[in-house]
Amino acid sequence: MRFSRQFQNEPENIQMIPLIDILFVTLFFFMVVSAYTSIETELDVMLPTASSSVPQQRTQGEIYINVLKDGRIVLNDREMSIEELQEVLNRVAELFPGGAIIIRGDRDAALGKAIAVLNCCRKADISNISFAALPEEAQNAAR
Repeated sequence: MRFSRQFQNEPENIQMIPLIDILFVTLFFFMVVSAYTSIETELDVMLPTASSSVPQQRTQGEIYINVLKDGRIVLNDREMSIEELQEVLNRVAELFPGGAIIIRGDRDAALGKAIAVLNCCRKADISNISFAALPEEAQNAAR
């Protein structure tokens, strides 16, 4: 007796759950990356120029503090008082030691506010501080 086996090609099912998982992970990745790419440059801060200014590469965990022309201090699109800024910087120094602070001061802003921000950084024991400035060539090209 001869038994013949007939193999039927069953259509393979596409597994949808792993595809949906990959889609959500990719979406989450792009949402996180896009949130970190906006550097507070949308604020109306006219940076001063410096002949020794060099472009810096962004590092993870940088915090941008903006000192506006009228003396307001803005961090993460939120206007803050010196006391609120001190609390935030204390938490940052505790959670992320060695983090970088970049002060973006308007060229027409009062120096007193920038010194107050520096004082807050010093009280929080943050020493990696820099000021944002444009190269003189970039300022001349923008005019």
